[in-house]
Formats: sequence, C-alpha cells, structure tokens
Amino acid sequence: MSSRPKKLLVLLLLSLLFCLAACGTAEQSAESPAQAEQSAPAIAPPEKREPAAHPEVKVYFDGLLSDRGYYENNTLYLAPEAICKYFSLEPVTASDSSSFEISFPGLSLTGAKEQEYMIANDRYLYTPTYYIEEKDGSQSRIYLPQDVIERVFGVKIEFSPDEMKAELNYGVLSLIKGGENYYISNFPNEELYWLSRIIYAEAKDQPMEGLIGVGNVVYNRVKSDEFPHTVFDVIFDKRVRVQFDPAATGGVKGEPDERSVIAACLCMEGYNTVGDCMYFVNPDRGDSSWFDKDLEFVISLGDHDFYR
Repeated sequence: MSSRPKKLLVLLLLSLLFCLAACGTAEQSAESPAQAEQSAPAIAPPEKREPAAHPEVKVYFDGLLSDRGYYENNTLYLAPEAICKYFSLEPVTASDSSSFEISFPGLSLTGAKEQEYMIANDRYLYTPTYYIEEKDGSQSRIYLPQDVIERVFGVKIEFSPDEMKAELNYGVLSLIKGGENYYISNFPNEELYWLSRIIYAEAKDQPMEGLIGVGNVVYNRVKSDEFPHTVFDVIFDKRVRVQFDPAATGGVKGEPDERSVIAACLCMEGYNTVGDCMYFVNPDRGDSSWFDKDLEFVISLGDHDFYR
C-alpha cells in the first residue's frame, strides 16, 4: 500500500476518535443539569404566619440573622428554643393556656401567666412582665424576657431598641446553678427566716414589687454604715426608736406565706424595685410628715411610699 492511502486511513481514524470524544462530552453536558436538579435540596413552601401582636425584633447569633424576637413593655422577649438550637441542645417544651415548662439535661424552667416569677433549677426569677406566647405557623412558641434568658443560659444579649435588633456574639453556655434548698445552702439561714417574716408582717397584702421593696429596704440598711449589719439586727434595731412596728408588736414572728418567702428569695437573687431606699411608710396608717420633710420620695408600690 502506498503512503497516501495510509495517511488517509490515519486521518479517518483520528476523525472518528474526535467525533466519539465530542459525543461523550455532549452527553455529559446534557446530563449535568439533570444531575444538578437531583442534588438540589427540596424547599417546602412557608407556612402561613399570622401577624404578630407585638413589634418584631431581628435576632442575630454571631452576626447571622437567626431568629425573631419581640419588644413589649420596654422589654425584649426571646425564644429559648432558638438559644437551645444555638448551643445544640434539644429541649422538651410543654405549654397550655396558662403555663409552660422547658427542660433538658441541666435545666428545668417553669412559668405561669399572671405569675410574677419563674422557677429555674429551684431558683426564683422576677418576671413582672410575664412571658409571651406567639403562633409560629401551626405551632405555639414561648418567648421569655431578656433578663431570664441571660440568667438561665449565662449569656449576654446586646439590644438596640432604635434598630429593633438583638445580638448574641460568641456566647458561652453557663446554665444557672441551683438545686433543692439552694437558698438555705447558699445564704445565712437567719436571712431567709427573718427577711420573709418582716416582708409578710409589713406587706403580705401588697403586690410582689411591694414585697420585694420591703426586703430591699432591709438589705439597704444592712449595707449602710448608719444601721446594723445583719438582717436580724436591722429588723430589731431600737437605738433611736423601733424601726419596724411588727418587731415591737410581735407580728414579725408570724409564719410567712409562700409569696413572702418567694419575695425574700428574689431579694437574695439581687432583684430591686426601690433602688437605694431605706425607709417606707403606709401614709394611710402612719404619720408621713417626717418622711416628706426630711427624706426624698422615690416611688409608691401598692400602699407603701418609699424614701431615700
């Protein structure tokens, strides 16, 4: 065979190989969209959400928009469910029309509507603004005050009311420590014993903020150089005159009710409703002229006026 036919044969074989390669590439290109379509995640249509009854807040975790919160009564409300997800926790939540319970290893948190406190690991949290329950699609979701979230999870939330934006940056989980008999185990026994009794004797029929206020006055005096430095000595102080009438009448020795004990525990937790006040009076039952003349009025809570 001459060299010319050989060259033609080689060219034909090369052309055939090129066509086969091109066809294979075309087939792969044709398959690519189908393969991409199969690997794309399915996105379910969003559930219909009723308009919220409270102004919404954008919530960011480590700079990423992660959830929504609400702003009401000058209080930011956040979903504990979102905080749990951030820390890879799996909470068990139960709620009805009047109460809720959230639990997972290391935490038990309960609350009830119209109840001014929650209980976390047997410790009391003051919640005068209660909590919010909102519909999220077909589910109900609990939203707790910012202070509760921070105390329970040990995180810090930065909130800007002007921007309606809340941020948690690089949070470190530190669940609230508690346990049965927490207050007896962590505070002098006489504090809870006498503080709860003076609160009951002075303010048993008052709102919770008023009960806490009476306890705050006692603690403010304990910390002051003008008064004795124990709860017992402040209550029974007679250096000038009797400071608390129930100490003179014996009413302070009465058994306190549950609300008074809880108010005493809330004072131990550091909650304060009267600032640095060291005096209070019921103007309908006692002469308040000295208070108005020599002291500075701060606030009225229930039937009592508080002064510094």
